[in-house]
Amino acid sequence: MPPPAPAAIAPDVRIDGAIGADDRGSVRDLAFDVPADVTQIRVTFTLNGPKGAQVTLGIADPQRSRGWGGGVKKAFVIDEGFATPSFLAGPIPAGRWHLTMTVASIRAADRATYHADIHFTRRGDRPVGAFPNAPVAGGPGWYRGDLHSHTGHSDARCRSLSGRNIPCPLFLTTQAGTDAGLDFLAVTDHNVTSHFAELAVAQEYFDTLVLLPGREITTRFGHANLIGTTAVLDLSRAGEAGVSINPILKAAHATGGFLSINHPATPTGEDCLGCGWVASDTDYSLIDGVEVANGDTIDDFRGDPYRAKGAHLRVWERLLDRGYRLTGVGGSDNHDAVQGRQPQPSSIGRQSPVGIPATIVHACARAGDALVAGLKRGRVFVDIAGRRDRLLDLTLTARGRRAAMGEVLAIGAARDVRGTVHVRGVAGAHPVLRIGGSDRRIALPPVAGDDAIVPFRVADVRQALWVRADIVDAAGATILVGNPVYLDRGADPDADRSRGDECAG
Repeated sequence: MPPPAPAAIAPDVRIDGAIGADDRGSVRDLAFDVPADVTQIRVTFTLNGPKGAQVTLGIADPQRSRGWGGGVKKAFVIDEGFATPSFLAGPIPAGRWHLTMTVASIRAADRATYHADIHFTRRGDRPVGAFPNAPVAGGPGWYRGDLHSHTGHSDARCRSLSGRNIPCPLFLTTQAGTDAGLDFLAVTDHNVTSHFAELAVAQEYFDTLVLLPGREITTRFGHANLIGTTAVLDLSRAGEAGVSINPILKAAHATGGFLSINHPATPTGEDCLGCGWVASDTDYSLIDGVEVANGDTIDDFRGDPYRAKGAHLRVWERLLDRGYRLTGVGGSDNHDAVQGRQPQPSSIGRQSPVGIPATIVHACARAGDALVAGLKRGRVFVDIAGRRDRLLDLTLTARGRRAAMGEVLAIGAARDVRGTVHVRGVAGAHPVLRIGGSDRRIALPPVAGDDAIVPFRVADVRQALWVRADIVDAAGATILVGNPVYLDRGADPDADRSRGDECAG
């Protein structure tokens, strides 16, 4: 059930009343008017009275019933793209709506009061989250998850118990995320939102795992994940030749979700239509991230991840060199969560399990909105193997200033920068620094011990745009991919451009 609207925000409509013993079995029409251009209705109903007082609730728009929450769901959301389970999503028609309250039970001589707070979100307003944040404990820290997975709501296929090839049920993907020990999981079915309601139901059971609503915007120009929002997008012309991708990206960006390009270097062909990103007019200022490691191409990280079909890193770094600050992320792109549990091979082909590769993000809380904010901030690394015990963090300093991954370091006229790479769970591997604006690479000494801080100095950064770190094991495989610290020579070096404590306040 979604949380009620913040108490500090006055409701657009408040309906108050009282019931007594004579009202038992009665039905009250708590009507309210919805103005034009409303895209979301949030209802919070409160009943104050003795234990025996019980009511049930339903709601209808001017044309039809929009659901019944009974005596259980007294806080709910209805919007164009998502509704609390038991209610129907869809357009919000202007006119008279009806919140129907049935007095199911009240004892003789008892009395109870009630009030219904109703909040509207109007078109053009800042989006208000409709999907429930998971009830998972956790303050500021590193959280591990998978940002790319599919179910039978689009093209995921798996074997049924009798061995038939069927659309794969969503709960198998969420169970796989739990089995992998993930903190969060985005379900990103292609161009659909039908899985949102089922995902919200699953969230109540999988309450140790934050489930993020997502969709993979799938076009002939490429694929992009939009994560953390249930807002409606018009994708009806997404496959049409000659149609610019930018209106879709602009609408997606406006939702406030995390928007990332998927597997940009994957060749487009019959096996993967529109998979490579080929939209030459892309406005990258509308995009938050790039998928630098995809489950279908993680084998490339055992060789040279800048080559072959999985060279997403090269695409990403070219965009970084053009001045775009895009968070590098990873995802399994799993289409068969059952594979490996049954003797038959997957009908889709070899699949990377849910959680491999994993995206690890530093967030202010283990909750959907905090995770999306953390992804946008960019203090993020990708674990190619999806291990539970690994850490990669990067800090740079210059002229007394400090910045971490995803932040901007004002260096003024400084000719060099110093920093540290903090790693865990990678003993014997070595950090490799990558310097933006050039092909410079600096290999640091192998890591000794399970938890280590490796200091370094990068000389002559006059042409450098950013610095980031990867971790390469003794066999030469890239096992962790880090995000950049951005260098700004034009900024006042006496003005602290880092974000400081991102969770303060």
